[in-house]
Amino acid sequence: MTIKEVEQMLDVPRATIRFYEKEKLIRPERSGNSYREYSEEDVAALKKIVILRKIGMPVSDIKELLGKKVSLQDMLAKNIVSIEEQMRELEGALKVCKVMQNNNEDIATFDENYYWEEIRTEEKAGNKFLEIINDVVKFEKNVIFEEFGIADSEGNLICGPKEAVLRAFGLCVFAGFVWFFFEGMKWEAFVEGFFWPFVCIIISSVFGLPLYFLGKKHPKAAEIIKKIGIGIVIAFVVVIFGIFIIDKISK
Repeated sequence: MTIKEVEQMLDVPRATIRFYEKEKLIRPERSGNSYREYSEEDVAALKKIVILRKIGMPVSDIKELLGKKVSLQDMLAKNIVSIEEQMRELEGALKVCKVMQNNNEDIATFDENYYWEEIRTEEKAGNKFLEIINDVVKFEKNVIFEEFGIADSEGNLICGPKEAVLRAFGLCVFAGFVWFFFEGMKWEAFVEGFFWPFVCIIISSVFGLPLYFLGKKHPKAAEIIKKIGIGIVIAFVVVIFGIFIIDKISK
């Protein structure tokens, strides 16, 4: 069975099926022409996955289930607790929404102080509302991804974290081979060429995040430290390049 046939049979987007394959939740065989062939077992597994996702079970939990690391009953109990928590979070929000709707409120004129107190009263009564801390988490994640070149300034991913790691590794390998050819094709030179970019990436990662968070409270200090760090890196590169040139000339 082709992916198109599975897509039509289950009414599940092709991209979703591909995602489940990427997460190794299903593993269809490949035919002689390299096209994926979905068996009845694959379709049954997909149906189970879709059912579990529709009742709110995270992909990570489904992966553990399929790997037989946990029982379905344990995961269902965990999922019920999560759903009940979400329902409690929405109870207060639903109540205030209905009050605002019944009062025919408008964004320009509604009394924010009244609803501020209304929400505080509901929270004291035990009703919960959506956690706005999630907005901060999302913002911080986007900024950190941008800091390390994984996302653009709008928060859109340029590449995933895994791809970013592979790119960094590829850069180190490339530098290693450049050094390898310059140094007369010695494997010791490859290791040396690989090592220094690797060290620079590790240093950038170790100091980049603390520097970012320092910048939240002390932006001027963070900017000074960042400039000093860039200066040290430039000086380091110049010294290494200079040693390399001098060594070549002396030979």
